[in-house]
Amino acid sequence: VASSKLFVRMLALELLAVLQLCRSNDCDGNCAGTAFLQQHHQLMLQRSLNVSQNVSQASGLLDRILFLTEPWDEAQCARAPWMCAAPFDCLNTTGQVETLQELKQHLAKPSGVNLQSWCHANPTQWQPGFECIIKQDLQGYAALMRQSSIEYHYEIYDASYCFMSGHCENDQVTLNTTVQEAEQLCDERFPEPQGWRSVGLQFPMPSPPFGQWPT
Repeated sequence: VASSKLFVRMLALELLAVLQLCRSNDCDGNCAGTAFLQQHHQLMLQRSLNVSQNVSQASGLLDRILFLTEPWDEAQCARAPWMCAAPFDCLNTTGQVETLQELKQHLAKPSGVNLQSWCHANPTQWQPGFECIIKQDLQGYAALMRQSSIEYHYEIYDASYCFMSGHCENDQVTLNTTVQEAEQLCDERFPEPQGWRSVGLQFPMPSPPFGQWPT
């Protein structure tokens, strides 16, 4: 009963936040849905990371969750041999794989997408990398990502990101879209300077809604 009351209180807070976010706008269903997801996203992230900790502690926690925490070796190549072959080359036989710290500052290569950044991904992302890049099966990739999202309970974050970024209504991306076509779409939407080719993997801490976190 106590947990049910807490859930109702959190839901009421989120609905109130939606009204405040949309009060000054002509708010349709999409706006309300996006605002709700954004607010839910921030509240959930605040609870999961405990933003009262300092930024470096929270950043370290994200690193451990999202990235590979040990260097590549033959044992890992045996688990995912495609990750040690082109185009990934996670054993870094060519010396072209950037460090995680470098990727936090600058993710893409001057020529475009940096597939070798996948070498720093959590092992749960190795099979999706195979589906997406090696097999070029975007439907299989999407199915794996959805399964992972549900398994690790971050589907609400994916939904929030999809709505707020406009991906849910984007009909330019299809199951046959190539990496080169995706680069062109990104160039159109996030052109240089200060476009998608200039950003890194630094994670900004979430900003509190309406100036402060609820207590």
